Amino acid sequence: MNKIVGISTSVAGRPLRSGSIRLAFQRTFSSDTSTGSSTAGSTVVQGPSLLTSTGIHRPNPSLFQLPGLRSLPFWTKDNVVAYNDPTVTKIIQHVERNADVIKQEYLAAVMGVNRKSADDVLEPDYDLGGSKGNEHVDALHEGQWDWHSYILKGVKQPKFGDVCPVTSGCLESFGPNLFSTTPFSFAFFSTLQPGASIKAHSGPMNLRLRVHLPLIVPTSGDCGIRCGGQERQWVQGKALVLDDSYVHEVWNKTSEPRVILLFDIWHPDVHPIERDNINEMFGF
Repeated sequence: MNKIVGISTSVAGRPLRSGSIRLAFQRTFSSDTSTGSSTAGSTVVQGPSLLTSTGIHRPNPSLFQLPGLRSLPFWTKDNVVAYNDPTVTKIIQHVERNADVIKQEYLAAVMGVNRKSADDVLEPDYDLGGSKGNEHVDALHEGQWDWHSYILKGVKQPKFGDVCPVTSGCLESFGPNLFSTTPFSFAFFSTLQPGASIKAHSGPMNLRLRVHLPLIVPTSGDCGIRCGGQERQWVQGKALVLDDSYVHEVWNKTSEPRVILLFDIWHPDVHPIERDNINEMFGF
């Protein structure tokens, strides 16, 4: 379970303004200690940019940008949740508590381990109907990348709920914080096979945060994710949260598969009224 580490809200007896607290988190989450470097991993600036090739990393959604949202490439680092955000904290603590059971459901439904019935199998659906997830015109990956979806483009897949009741129930327990009712809503088992990679790209909007719950992580070799110029490796059972409106890429240069439960949550700064209007805009 993640330990929530606070940042002091006073200096020399004087309270820090909220902007100062935000800046402290910006500095913490802009450095990259995961690779043993003591220098900043990237320069992160909030807000979109029309400039390219500057070395400055900004959110760059391909479709829709809602101004004024807190913005970081990664919202988790070394068991710290960015801004001590209570919503994100509760969500990742809950999925981490259920990680072992979720892994067992994956192994049964996808790999056939201790499967109760021959009917309890999930078929891969990344390119179902030639959609490629419906967010990008061209395939993003090289090698084999398998999806087994609970939420696919905002549509819940009943069989997943039947075969993986703990996983689906865990996601449903997030209630209105689960980003589940737009054409850009996803929740699926993501299996990146040995030698596969996902090209650098950015998500369509900054309305969501993307959660990775690692279920199977290669024991050795080069397997990781880079977002906003910062590199991370997955740790089995420890949730990783990113803002996929930053340019990001993934690779698995090992001989073992990498498996995560990937799902989307609403960015905590999007107000419930705004969420309703956004859902109405998309016609759901």
